[in-house]
Amino acid sequence: MSTTAERIRAIGTLRRHRMPRAEIRAVLGADDPEIVRRYLELHGERLQEQTAVQRRELDVLACSLTEHMEARGRRAQRRGWRRRPDLGPTAEVG
Repeated sequence: MSTTAERIRAIGTLRRHRMPRAEIRAVLGADDPEIVRRYLELHGERLQEQTAVQRRELDVLACSLTEHMEARGRRAQRRGWRRRPDLGPTAEVG
């Protein structure tokens, strides 16, 4: 693969992973492999932090939604209702 093709591939990968453009330029312009490794390591840490925040947000949302559903189910049980399971939009009848 040519150097130009490698740079294009590197730019595409780094942009998909939302590395800031200034850092992409620094990585591609670096003469020292240690500088490249350090930029990639720092960006990897940033991605891990973002993923941790997103997971916490999903956990909070899951707790909120399931608590609401469980509370609704308890109210229905007190009233003597039997809820049918929701089979979703893809369930087939017959």
